[in-house]
Amino acid sequence: MDQFKRRFFPGKKKSRWEGAEAYNELQEICSMATREHSSRQNKTKSKMQFLKKGSRSKEEHHAPAVCQEELSKDISQLVQEGRFLEACKTISRSAAEKQDCGSQYQAVAQGMWQVVQEALSGSGRSRQLQPKLQSVMAAVNWAKNFEGPKPSTLQGGGLEAWDSQLQSLLRKDAEARLPGPVSGAELSGYLEELGKAVEHVLGPQLEGRLGVCFLALYRVCFQEVLCSHLSVLLSSSGEDRENYYKLYTWGRATLFGHREMRQKAPPASKEPTAARRLLDPVMFVTWMFQVQEKLLELIQTELTDTLERVLIYDRRSQAESSYKTFLEIFQLLKETIIVGQNIGPPISSQVRIMVVKTFLDFLNRYQKEGAPSFIQLHASAGTFPQLHVLENCCILRKTWEALVQEGSVQGIINSIEVWSQDDLLIRVRALFQSRLEHHFSTRNDGLVQALQSLQQALKGCSNMHSTPTYKVLVKSLYTVVLGEYVHALVTYLKTLEPGVWADHEGQVKKEVLELDTIFGEREQDVDDRMPCWETIKDIFQLRQNRSRESLHEWLASFRDEFPGYVREDWPRSSSDSDKRSCCCLQLWTSAWWRACCPRWRWS
Repeated sequence: MDQFKRRFFPGKKKSRWEGAEAYNELQEICSMATREHSSRQNKTKSKMQFLKKGSRSKEEHHAPAVCQEELSKDISQLVQEGRFLEACKTISRSAAEKQDCGSQYQAVAQGMWQVVQEALSGSGRSRQLQPKLQSVMAAVNWAKNFEGPKPSTLQGGGLEAWDSQLQSLLRKDAEARLPGPVSGAELSGYLEELGKAVEHVLGPQLEGRLGVCFLALYRVCFQEVLCSHLSVLLSSSGEDRENYYKLYTWGRATLFGHREMRQKAPPASKEPTAARRLLDPVMFVTWMFQVQEKLLELIQTELTDTLERVLIYDRRSQAESSYKTFLEIFQLLKETIIVGQNIGPPISSQVRIMVVKTFLDFLNRYQKEGAPSFIQLHASAGTFPQLHVLENCCILRKTWEALVQEGSVQGIINSIEVWSQDDLLIRVRALFQSRLEHHFSTRNDGLVQALQSLQQALKGCSNMHSTPTYKVLVKSLYTVVLGEYVHALVTYLKTLEPGVWADHEGQVKKEVLELDTIFGEREQDVDDRMPCWETIKDIFQLRQNRSRESLHEWLASFRDEFPGYVREDWPRSSSDSDKRSCCCLQLWTSAWWRACCPRWRWS
């Protein structure tokens, strides 16, 4: 501008040529000025745009912090008001904008657990806490089914862990309220204390404090803890039957609402307690079954061990006294059944079934091991251990009839009896054969001693005297002894002249009458003819033909009239000589016994 003034207003007048030059120069100066102005405007505009851009970036930097702060305030307010489900949904919407909200979820979880703690401790007002507890349950269920983006900074396993965390919190509370398990020695006192704790924890005040919805979850957690305590008691009770009995009766009363079956036990109340209504018996069925099964196992083991001791003692004792152990069997079985009745159903019926099964097992063992072993151990000269076995069979039969009245056990006992009786008859026959071999020639007292020994053994079987088995047994023994006596008499008379047979008539009469006295309690049917002195004395009245052939004919007649007395290995009369003349002694004895036994023995 100064140049412009100097050039165009110099203070003196220019020439025309000079004016044209000045015009051109003016045009150039204006053009330069315009370019300078435009340049300054562009710089100013650029500066303004830079300043505006800087201001906008600062606003964009501070805006998220302001929104996050406002969101935190909103969530804190919702948590404080106990609206946990709304807080979770609000956080979820923020997380959808790719914002990590782990700390906010953590704040919600802390608020929920605090509300639960207040409700469990009873420190807060129940009416105010119940809506919050319902919101806790709703938030936990929402988190369990949440399918949105997972917060990476959330501790403790994420939203899915809220359910397990809540249950863990409830279990800890239940653990703190129940007394810890103790040893078996203090079991009675502990069970009483545990029952009181269950009644207190699950009392009527619990539902008012937690509400129906939250109570259902607490009830499940509490029962799981209670089951855990009871399982520890079960495993620590060892093999003590009394401890399992205490657990069983406590479980029936506390968990299932049944009282003991003892007569002195007070009658159960018809109205269940609040705790009883909250307990779910299904939760404890497995534990109760384990107690019941172990209790039954211990009862059976105790019974089996006792019967085993009876068998061992019977095998080792003398035949005269060992039967007393078998007399104790019925009392033992009866006491076991009473134990089951005192416990109550269903144990009582199971114990009765178990007793019968155990008794059958005992009978099978006695048949296979006990009876043969006893006879073998006590088969010394002049003893009759088979009588002891037969007496035991009578005791066992009475025991069985007192238990069930029927069943396959009769066949087992009959089998033992038949085997023992056959063995006894073989032994008695062999004994009297040896004693009678030289009896009439030497007139020794061997026969008398054998008869006295057998008579004493029969008198010792006092528990068998009133049974049909005893009468059948005495008859069979009389048959064997008298048959051997007749056999020995005929054999001896064959060695003498017929004229001296009468010299032995007095001795034979005395001994035959003595046999009749010793075996006087033998069984005798109405149509059953028994040989006696009147029958045998005919041998001394053979007038017409006193020869060996006459003796054979008399013996054949005696055998036909009284079958089973004389052995089949003796030759018959001349008319029967073509028939079979011998037979196995043991088969004969067994066949005779089966023929003489009444039908009820084999039914």
